[in-house]
Amino acid sequence: MAEIVKLGFAPLVDCAIPVVAAEKGFAAAQGIDLVVERAPSWAALRDKLAFGLVDGAHILAPLALALHHGIAGVPATPVLVPVSLGLGNNAITVSLDLYERMVAVAPDVMAGPAALRARALRPIIDADRAAGKPLLSFVTVFHFSCHHYELLKWLADGGIDGGREVNIGVITPPRMVESLTAGWIDGFCTGEPWNQRAVQRGVGKVVVTKADIRPDGLEKVLGLRTDWAEEHPARVAALVRAIVNAAEWSRDPGNRAELARLLAEAQYVGLSADLIELTLRGAIPAPNRNRPDVADAYRLLLEMTAAGQIDLSADDRTALAEAVWRPDLYDEAMGI
Repeated sequence: MAEIVKLGFAPLVDCAIPVVAAEKGFAAAQGIDLVVERAPSWAALRDKLAFGLVDGAHILAPLALALHHGIAGVPATPVLVPVSLGLGNNAITVSLDLYERMVAVAPDVMAGPAALRARALRPIIDADRAAGKPLLSFVTVFHFSCHHYELLKWLADGGIDGGREVNIGVITPPRMVESLTAGWIDGFCTGEPWNQRAVQRGVGKVVVTKADIRPDGLEKVLGLRTDWAEEHPARVAALVRAIVNAAEWSRDPGNRAELARLLAEAQYVGLSADLIELTLRGAIPAPNRNRPDVADAYRLLLEMTAAGQIDLSADDRTALAEAVWRPDLYDEAMGI
């Protein structure tokens, strides 16, 4: 009899691997009845994981650390990461009005490297301040997210203090295009397909991608409740193998159209297959990047520190990173 495993996910193209593991039989081949449950927001997914409504989740890499450390807005929830799920696929999109202002005031900057285009915001921010206008408003998907740190880095590289000179809030990814259209925000940083959705609808322009800000940077991981994982070690190993096999299938360009059609279904991402297919490149880890690398956790903790979210000694950062990131479980599952 197959063992049931419940995983939560957010409706982004980098949920592809657990979805494929469930839908294409990779989990079943490992003796797992994999149930994947869509959550409307990262806060909802955090709550499902924290209160044991799911065994694990497709999760923001920094959120796994925040949950374990007890700073994610819910009681501390020990979490471990035995496998990585996604790399790039984030972008920063701004409204057409803001984009046109950026081009008008700094055409040379906008024609140059995308990583430095925030420099075009400097004169706009200064002019708005002099005119007594409200700060520009940006949103990310969650405070404990690579999106948040990437937005802060992009702004800082443009000479802008993201903590004082703009407003940065949080909106769930499926609501971002609507919010941009309504003029409630000036820009957002999120994963695909929501950036391309804004472009497709003619309400936004992508100004920079994760590849420009943080090449090959980790994005999503499989986070499992530690108590559940320790109680079911064989199930964890089987799940890791299913995830790795699903990742290999998902990376194959010959499967991209089928994968896009699968993710287009309403219970997953729920947008057009053509749009999703455009955004799949970069969402799946390159070969050998499914193995969790503790160096990624160290870097994320430094970014969390820089953002004022955590204050730990170097030894405590190391202890936290090594408690959550578990390449040993990956190696055991894969026979390495």
